[in-house]
Amino acid sequence: MASPMRLRGPAELLSAMPYLMGFHPSDSLVALGLRGSGLHLQLRGDLPDDGDAGAVLAEHYARLFRRNGIEGALLIGYGPPGRAEPFLRAVGAALAGRGIAILDMLRTHDGRYWSLLCDAPGCCPPEGRPFDPETSIVAAEATLAGLVALPDRDAMAARFAGPTGPALAAMEEAGNRANLRILRLVTGRDAAAVRAVVVAAGRAALEAALARYAAGRRLTDDEVAWLQVLLHVVAFRDRAWERLDRDVRRGGAGAEHHRLLWTDLVRRCEPCSVAPAATLLSYLSWRDGNGLHASIALDRALDADPDYSAAGLMAEILGRGLSPAQVPAISGARRRRRPPGRPRRAATRPGRGTLPTRPRRAAPDRRQAPGPDAGPGSGPAGDCGPGNASERLNGPERGGPPGGAGRAGQPGRPARDARRSRR
Repeated sequence: MASPMRLRGPAELLSAMPYLMGFHPSDSLVALGLRGSGLHLQLRGDLPDDGDAGAVLAEHYARLFRRNGIEGALLIGYGPPGRAEPFLRAVGAALAGRGIAILDMLRTHDGRYWSLLCDAPGCCPPEGRPFDPETSIVAAEATLAGLVALPDRDAMAARFAGPTGPALAAMEEAGNRANLRILRLVTGRDAAAVRAVVVAAGRAALEAALARYAAGRRLTDDEVAWLQVLLHVVAFRDRAWERLDRDVRRGGAGAEHHRLLWTDLVRRCEPCSVAPAATLLSYLSWRDGNGLHASIALDRALDADPDYSAAGLMAEILGRGLSPAQVPAISGARRRRRPPGRPRRAATRPGRGTLPTRPRRAAPDRRQAPGPDAGPGSGPAGDCGPGNASERLNGPERGGPPGGAGRAGQPGRPARDARRSRR
């Protein structure tokens, strides 16, 4: 938008939220965190099914807001009173207990809203105050500014869905050709030569892909499949991540070219092989301040491979509500191989003290309590062709984060409860 949207009162705020979020929330809690005069953090999570889950989530939200230095919060509950109000009050109490001022707690349902902090009949009547988000001035302004409000989160997630039907069959055939191509490339080479030749091939493919999207065109199925296979080789995946991080930090058109590339790959890669591309899209979306897109892309990565540790790193980042300023740049440093029997040394991260390194953990069970999409204010599975050759080219760190990336803080529970929104 060319200028910030000015909101005058609860009705306009509620009318704006679907456009600011990209979809119409329901059975949800939306929390807006303010610091100084600006919006610093926003999140949306499903209403929990019971009080115990609500208490856990309320404490999590409060820790997240406190960690980000939030001074004031505005809470919005979407749903009937029996579901929305207990969770609203629990989150409000948890935030207030950490010294965060509660500016208002609104509940909205069936075209009306109530303030839980106001009981004056002239201002907040018991039957609620009506509003129409579809016909408000705010909705018109948002539409003119190019903002879209989809029906629900499912509709947003569908924009990142993988191929089906004939498109999937075509990608599976292209994936088979790519697997054979990489086998021919590495046959007869030792480990060092394999790493070098794959990284060189990957860099060439990535440069060509970015140039293609900069020119307003897209990759062929074979080119998508080739990148799909190469990205499963950690040595190249790390270089791609470093290039993405560098270009996004520099700003300019390069970040948009990455967004076009990684979004197209997530939509076109075979669902069982999309984890690397989806993780990179999640990282890019998070750096761009779009927690919803980051969460949806991360879902795609973990659906493809629940044990993909780079996706686990992104789950930690999103779950902890970290801002891009809190995570150091991804460097080109590489882990050196340790002699057999020598223990790991603690890894020092800039500005974060000393963190003990640990063996890679499996991603946590996705069936945890629902949690928020958080962001700054600013073939069948397993059927990937013969052998999935790229898996043979990686060592025990398959799928891990880039060498210089480090973990985002001392992971406790990495994040599914603070990342994925259920519908």
